[in-house]
Amino acid sequence: MFIYFTIEALAEVLHKSQMTIKTALAVLEKQELIFRKRQGPGQPNRIYVKLPKETIHYTDRFLSLRQTENCPIDRQDSFPDTDRKLSGNKKEIKKNNLEKRGSKEPLSPYGKFQNVFLSEKELEDIRQTIPDWKDYIERLSGYMDSTGKQYQNHAATIINWARQDHPASRQRNYESEEYETL
Repeated sequence: MFIYFTIEALAEVLHKSQMTIKTALAVLEKQELIFRKRQGPGQPNRIYVKLPKETIHYTDRFLSLRQTENCPIDRQDSFPDTDRKLSGNKKEIKKNNLEKRGSKEPLSPYGKFQNVFLSEKELEDIRQTIPDWKDYIERLSGYMDSTGKQYQNHAATIINWARQDHPASRQRNYESEEYETL
């Protein structure tokens, strides 16, 4: 099995620089955990994930005979014609968003499209600070689904939008010292 991923796409998904991604892929390739096969100019590489020989006895009992035959366990450079392309679909992206921020607190989906992920603490903070908080969750959910845009922290986005919509009113000071003029 393999996946198609450009360096730019990996950098965006993992929120890392392109140089970090290149270095990480080189390390994985050097450790013989992946194999990259060029597809041609302007085409993304195929990235094959290799299974170390030590792990095959654990996976044998879970894989059928046909699946076991197609696993690149012997670290060969050629792969069978039955390769499959794995792509990041919307469900996979939603799953990744649940684990994205490194928070130990579990995130729950909200909004009409179930694509706004908040922890209980974040939701409570939003409820207490934003009077029309439900509208903001729905607004973010609809915006993300219609544009395909992703945000690293949904709570921060909602709070930021609310602050932009309702800026704190500044108290003007009309007092002056005796020697100052207005």
